[in-house]
Amino acid sequence: MPSNINPDGGNNVEYDFPPDICPQCHHALNPKVLEATLNGNSSSNGTLLEIAFKCTHRSCQSMFIGQYERRLTQSGGAKVGVFHFKQSIPQKYLAPKIPPEVEEISASFKAIYEQACAAETFQLNEIAGVGYRKALEFLIKDYCIHKKPEQEESIKTSLLGAVINNHVEDVNLKTCAQRAAWLGNDETHYVRKWENKDIKDLKTLIELSCVWVRSSVLTEKYLAEMG
Repeated sequence: MPSNINPDGGNNVEYDFPPDICPQCHHALNPKVLEATLNGNSSSNGTLLEIAFKCTHRSCQSMFIGQYERRLTQSGGAKVGVFHFKQSIPQKYLAPKIPPEVEEISASFKAIYEQACAAETFQLNEIAGVGYRKALEFLIKDYCIHKKPEQEESIKTSLLGAVINNHVEDVNLKTCAQRAAWLGNDETHYVRKWENKDIKDLKTLIELSCVWVRSSVLTEKYLAEMG
């Protein structure tokens, strides 16, 4: 249900909903409304409404801005519309959790993946995708070197697709890594092949690859310890 607010002490306008996640502490919340302002005519399409909110989470209490954009639609003979939520700013980077077994195999993957996540947080999506693709390559190659150290030089210099096809034996990991590589290549090429997939799908496949890498490493560990 839309809410009402009077920006700059003027007439009431409607916005669709308050943010439900704090961009600073990343906790779910029902924020406190502080103040609001418009950057144009409240009845014009595309006008931006900015609302100052305060996080109600006890350990945070940060102030942040919710941005809303006016979208007008025709209803009968009149144009009506509410301000629709766009984003909350500023966003505080939240480092992803990398399993320690994966980090032990590939510290470089962790570093690159975290930097790609930071780029995405700050909406640098054109370079975030490239970063995720690079992170995937380090994850898979370092894992394969761990499994086949005698083939280290060959693995290092081979294309990622060839490494996945020739050196990854776990079926689940191979399946996820192949598809992550396909989407990762889309992030670096001029023409996208997978137009119905995006960076979120790439991240999901990388996360699944991490799951199977961790599973393989832990299985190897317990077999070595217990026979």
